[in-house]
Amino acid sequence: MRSSGPGRALSTALLLFAILDSTPTALAHNGVGAAFKGRAGPYTVYAYDGYTLPNDKLQYRLVLLDAQTNEPADDAHVAITASKPGAPNVTTTADVYANVVFYTLANPYPADWRVRVRLEGRLGHGEVSFNMHGYPGHSSTAATASTPASPATHGSGGAPVTTITAASVAGVVVVGTAAVTWRRRRTRSLPPWP
Repeated sequence: MRSSGPGRALSTALLLFAILDSTPTALAHNGVGAAFKGRAGPYTVYAYDGYTLPNDKLQYRLVLLDAQTNEPADDAHVAITASKPGAPNVTTTADVYANVVFYTLANPYPADWRVRVRLEGRLGHGEVSFNMHGYPGHSSTAATASTPASPATHGSGGAPVTTITAASVAGVVVVGTAAVTWRRRRTRSLPPWP
């Protein structure tokens, strides 16, 4: 028994969703929008500029990958220290969710933070340093320090894979259904083969 056009389109869309959803997250994440891309021993590190929090601090983000396979490095223990000119080193807490790391620092503007990340996990250990920026008008030394910072409006550097996959599947369903409907109408209007 032949399946109907819309049913076939839906089946194709579900198959495509299963294929896309089974691809590793790391392969879809190539560090777009990262302020820093580098190696820390066996790890690839993508570091993103921070966004402002209401307490005049910035929350920064890292994405960690296995440098050999580009798979998520989701078992790393992370230690972060930061320094800026004229100030003592600061150690901050790293909140790790799978292979994404969040850490918070005071806004360093007009200086930059020199961030040092140490990683240790099943892949081994590594260390990397890079600069992270602050934002004008929101630093603790700015005249507006008593006013809470408003959330930043800049992008996060990439859409989640699930969102991209869902949008792709929805597009396939819409286009597939339209193509099947068009073909049916076209087939009905053509004369039979001789």
